[in-house]
Amino acid sequence: MAFWGGARLADELPKLGIVRPFEESLIDCNAYTLRMGDEYYITPEAGFSLWKNKKKFLKENSYFSEAHGSFVKRGASFTIPPGQFAFLLTEEVVNIPANLMGWISLRSGIKFKGLVNISGFHVDPGFNGNLIYSVFNAGPSPIPISRGDPLFKLWIADLDPKIDDKYVFKASEPQREIPNSLISEVAREISSVQQMSDRIRSLETKFTIFASVVASLAVASGVIFGLAKLFGLEFGVPHVDGR
Repeated sequence: MAFWGGARLADELPKLGIVRPFEESLIDCNAYTLRMGDEYYITPEAGFSLWKNKKKFLKENSYFSEAHGSFVKRGASFTIPPGQFAFLLTEEVVNIPANLMGWISLRSGIKFKGLVNISGFHVDPGFNGNLIYSVFNAGPSPIPISRGDPLFKLWIADLDPKIDDKYVFKASEPQREIPNSLISEVAREISSVQQMSDRIRSLETKFTIFASVVASLAVASGVIFGLAKLFGLEFGVPHVDGR
């Protein structure tokens, strides 16, 4: 199995329609950089309504840049909280021929922030459509992402020249969105380590306040009974003289 180099990517990716749209500037050494697309889904944090938690869509906005003297595209943004799982759809459509195979990962910059690719590492021969990356934020901070961000990497490798059609991936239609069948498998609250730590701290604070109140009441009661004894007062049921 031989991986394609940058020159071959530049020559054959657009010719074979393996990546659409294609931009030569997105070739990174021997990999092609894929961008964040218009659709994502993030698992709900504890306390969030499951009914309101749905996949979201990102608009691609344009603004005029005085520096560039032209319109520049900038996409809408979102964040992946610590300890949460997400599905991310690529901007590009990927079409892998039967004699090739794709390998995928995340770019180093986003991995250093704590984002982990857990969607697997290959694209089958015959696959056609937008790729779905399943990721997990294992870092301590929310990770901001915008549509169009260069997040993903795709490598292309040759397979054995002998091709048997029964070993080629087939789908009834190209993958164009994050299917509801995927979302239904993960649509439940996930408490991150940070959230659980915050809850423990909150309980500790409440317990400390409760203990302080109990101690204050105990001291106050002791003072009252001490004063009562000092002045010869008695507490209890009043005595009724029967005479």
